[in-house]
This record gives sequence, structure tokens and C-alpha cells, in this order.
Amino acid sequence: MDPFSLLYYLQNPIWVFDIDNKKILWANDKSLRLWEATSIEELLNRDFSQDMSAAVAATFLEYQQAFKANKVIKTWWNFHPRKIAKNTLCLFSGIPIENDRMAMLVEVIADESSLRHDLAFSDCSNLSLLFSSNGNFISANNAFLNNYGDNLIDLSEFIGDTNISQQWLEETKKDNNFKCNRLCWTGQGHHWFDIEAKWLNNNSQLLLQLINVTKDKEKINKEKYNAEHDFLTGLMNRRGVSAALKASHHHLSHYSLLFLDLDGFKLVNDSYGHAVGDKLLRAVAIRLLNIVKDKGLVARFGGDEFIIQIEKRNYTTIPDFTDQIIKTLNRPFHIKDIGELSISCSIGTANYPDDANNFDTLVTQADMAMHRAKQRGRNCYYPFLQEMADALYRKMTLRHHLSQALENHDFELYYQPIVNLKNQQLKGFEALIRWHDDSLGQVSPAEFIPLAEETGQIVPLGLWILHNACQQLAYWTQHYNQSFIISINLSRAQLQPSLAQTIEQIISQYNVNPAQLALEITESAMLQDYCETKPCLDALAAMGIELYLDDFGTGYSSLSQLHELPISTVKLDQSFVQGKHTSNKVIIEATKAICEKLNLKVVAEGVETQVQLDYINQCGFDYCQGYFFSKPMPVHELEKKYFHTTLMNTPTSLPF
Repeated sequence: MDPFSLLYYLQNPIWVFDIDNKKILWANDKSLRLWEATSIEELLNRDFSQDMSAAVAATFLEYQQAFKANKVIKTWWNFHPRKIAKNTLCLFSGIPIENDRMAMLVEVIADESSLRHDLAFSDCSNLSLLFSSNGNFISANNAFLNNYGDNLIDLSEFIGDTNISQQWLEETKKDNNFKCNRLCWTGQGHHWFDIEAKWLNNNSQLLLQLINVTKDKEKINKEKYNAEHDFLTGLMNRRGVSAALKASHHHLSHYSLLFLDLDGFKLVNDSYGHAVGDKLLRAVAIRLLNIVKDKGLVARFGGDEFIIQIEKRNYTTIPDFTDQIIKTLNRPFHIKDIGELSISCSIGTANYPDDANNFDTLVTQADMAMHRAKQRGRNCYYPFLQEMADALYRKMTLRHHLSQALENHDFELYYQPIVNLKNQQLKGFEALIRWHDDSLGQVSPAEFIPLAEETGQIVPLGLWILHNACQQLAYWTQHYNQSFIISINLSRAQLQPSLAQTIEQIISQYNVNPAQLALEITESAMLQDYCETKPCLDALAAMGIELYLDDFGTGYSSLSQLHELPISTVKLDQSFVQGKHTSNKVIIEATKAICEKLNLKVVAEGVETQVQLDYINQCGFDYCQGYFFSKPMPVHELEKKYFHTTLMNTPTSLPF
């Protein structure tokens, strides 16, 4: 019985190849066309050893070992029957033959004519090179020769390094095989190959089986370039400059990192559109490159922010270098169809490795310094100082603890008396929030209130204050039968259209007389977005709530706007009361005169001495508050000092 009879039922070209004797033992009719054979008999009589290169013979022997382990190999295969090139996708598997030998069963899945769309890979695989034990080139298979010729001399030429060549030979002798990816010289050009190296013990030869991955490598390199560069300006982006610096740290001496932010760039975008803004950014990038040249790196960090890295040996001093950048960017930019645009920049600097020894930390430090430059008036530079990092860490810690405190209501209201100077009796109290944290200790309102405003936490915090102050006011009114006012500070963020409705619900909930409630709002908060703020203030005043203008004299009040606002009282900032310069008295007297003309009451804040009190009285102020009368106190201390334990029907006398 024919041992290969079952193979007749397969529809693809198929044959059995005797690896040891280099002959075809059996083939079906469909394989004749591929082999350019006139008959099966003629095909079986061919001797393939004459045209088979040593590299191909060695490859087949490796396949034979794989077949013994029941492995199947799928690959493109190039062969040249009657000098006609054939390119087929094959499955190679083992098939036992007589004398306990293993032959190769070849099944052609598809040839070039039926799988042209897959042949982009046909010149990338099935490449074989054979080298002697000392690295001399012996032979290559047809697939390699057809693509790259036979110009190779030895292994070191192929991989471009004599030492690595020797290392490969030693490693394969020891471990039999290994895989790698490398840029190699084929004799005609450089190409990237995935390489599988095998040591052939029987012949003491090195067999390299290759797949050309140059196109994939170029694609990866292009993708890497795009990922590390800014599309708009062509500069490196954050990822790119970070990778460049991390890769070269061991080569670099000390360097400075500059964080540059354009001043007023948003105005350009808002005025002329983003297309003009993009043109300006490209022009800025060109000027920065011209300044830095080959002395360092320039990257666009994002938006209108840029990073510059420059080694210390390439500049005289940082002030001189940053001054050069600032002057260069201060020159007008000519933008097509727009004309000339002027812009400035603020720069922060940090130094490697003095300030930090990693890129991310340096960026953070230089960014902090840049913001300090913004605060110092812009169009200047500022160096990183350790105190900035300490302040940032403190700020981040406070923010986290503040969030927890809001959830747990870990706050307390203190109250400071406001005194009626006409009768030396109590007008009321200002509610002042206090926060004691278990790990941070007593945190000053001057520290956590601005942070709460910055993060938006001031809105829920302000709501908590309103609820607690109104609840306390209701309790005192009920128990001590006195009519006094509690004033509560409001932030600009709280002046929303819904505020009046919210406060109306709160005073209704605690049955508070609106006339006993005052809301203190700073000049800047009251006059910022004046058209949006005024309806909110009008609605509060219509409810009978008093409105105080707080910290008067520290903002930029417009007298015409003040006259139109529904405020009843002005609180003069304590800096004028406590100031010793003659100009402070001028401001105090002018404030009293203005408020008298506008029919507004005046409270002097920060009164701490008898001399200050006498002068405030002399100026005819209506009210005052300060440490001279009392510091802010918690509820239990205030009740003990100002309220009797029995119900009172008369105004509270002040315990001076």
C-alpha cells in the first residue's frame, strides 16, 4: 500500500521531501506546475543537492529537528525550479519514512498569484545566512541573494562590530540559539532584521534566520518622533525633552532648566482667534531656537509654555541669558494679515543637580519659579527657591486636610464684638471661622480661606458658616432676648443668583429676623463682575439683610458704583487704623467724610490701643471692633463675658 495514499485527498500542491537525500519522494499532480515538471516521475528523479546552498541545507536540518518535536512551520518559501522564481506560503511538517527517518511534508497554502495582497511580507522572511565557526560567510539562500546579493564577507561586516560578532559565536556555541533585533549591513545597504541565531553542532556553523523589519522599524521611529514632538511648532514636547534628558544624564554636566510662559497670550487668542495664536507660537519657537541653537534643547510644554534646557558652560549667568530671551521676545512679531503683535514672557529657572536630579522635579520647580515671576510683575525671571517647594507641599497638605475637615465639619465659629461708639454698647458680633487640625494644629484663616477660594471649597464652607451662625443667632435671641446683629463674611464665589434664595431658606429654617443678619463683602468681590453681582446684592438687601463693605481702602472702589450698591455700612481696613504714617489719618478722615455724604455708617477695624480709640471717636466713627475691646472668642467664653445667665431685657453693657 502506498504510504502517502491519504495525501491524494488534499487539494493543495503537496509533496514529501527527503531531507537527508535531498530528493522528493512523493508529490501530487497539483505540485507539477509549481515545480515546472512534466510528470511526477520526472520530478521524483531530480537531484536537488546540486543547486541547494549550504544555508538552505542547514535550515532543513534545523526543521528536521523541529519536526521530531511535532512542530509545524508556516513560512514564505522561495525556490527556483528551472531558474524560474517561485514564491509560496507553505506549511512544513514532519512525516516518518523508512529506517526511522523524518522527511518533510510540504503543503502549499497559496502562491504569489493567489496571495498578492500578502506579499508585502514576502521579501521580509525566509532569509538565511550561514557562517563558519570563525565568522566567515559561507552561503545565503536564494531569498536573501535575490534581495541583497552575495557581497557579504563575514559576520562582523554583517552586524557591524567585531566584538559583538565574536560574542555571538561564543554565545550560540554555549547556548545553541538566541534571538535579537539589529540594524545590519547586507552588502548593499543597512536594514533592520529580527534575527534567530542557531549553532549547528554537526557542522560547527552559525545559521542566521532573518526577517526584514525595516518598514516596521521606520514606522515605529516615525510614531516615536510624532509622540515626542509638537505638531504645531516642530519642537520636542514634554515627553520628548524628558526622554532626551533622561537618556543623556550620564553625559551632561550641570545645566539649567527654564520654564517660560507667554504673558497675555490668551488676549491674542481671544482678540484674533486661535489661528493667529498658532502663528505667534510658531514665531516664538523660531526665536527661541535661534537663541539656544546647539547649546541646549527647546521644547513646547503645552499651550503657551516652553521648556529650555541649557548647560551651564554655554551661558555666562542665568540673569544674562534670561534677559536675552526676554528682550528677544519683546520685539514685535509681524503676523501676516494682522500686522505687528507685542508680547512678553515670564521665566522660572531650576538647576540640575543642585535643585533636583530628575527632570519631572526640575520642571515642577521651574514652574513654581515662573509663577513667582508672574507675581513679581511679569516680563522677568525668578529662580527656584526651596521655600517655594515647602509652600507648595504645605498647600497640598492643607488642601487634603481641608477636604476632610469639610466632610467632618471640623470647624468652629468665633465671635468678635462690634461696639457702638455713641452709647458704648454692643452692636453685635462678627462671625469668624477657626480650624484646628489634629496634625497641623491651629490653621490661620489667612491661610486656608484663600486656598478654599482657589479650589472652590469656599462655597460649601461658606454655607456651613451661614447655617451655624444663624443657628447661634437664633439660640442667643431666644435665650437672652436681645436684638443684636451677627455679620458673616461672604466670598465672591458665593455671590451667585441662587444665594438670596439659599439664605432665605436658612433664616426661615432657624426663624432668624433678617434685620439681625449682616453680610460682609470685600470691595474686590463686590465690584468684580459688577453687573452680575448687583442683582444678587439687591435681592439680599430687599430681604432686610444689612450689607457691609469690608476692608475698605484696600481695593479699587469706584465711588459711583459704591453709591449704587445697597450697602449700609463701610468697614475701614485695620491697616489704616494701626498705621502711624500721616497719610493713614488722611485716609481715615476722608473715608468718614465720604461715608457721611453717602449716608453710610462706618466701622473702624483693628482698634488695639486707647490712642487709636480716641482718634476714631474724634473722627466721629459710628462703630469699631478690635483687640482693645475683645479678641474673637468661642461661644462659651463669649456667653460668660457678655451674657448673663438669666434673661436680659436691656442692652448688654460692655465689660471694659
